Amino acid sequence: MSAVNAVGLVLAIGLGVFLVVALLFPERF
Repeated sequence: MSAVNAVGLVLAIGLGVFLVVALLFPERF
């Protein structure tokens, strides 16, 4: 896996987690 793919994967996972948290706990944002 190239560095670019690794960074993209981490960003995608981070964004997904952020969206889930934002949906579950909207009062925190």
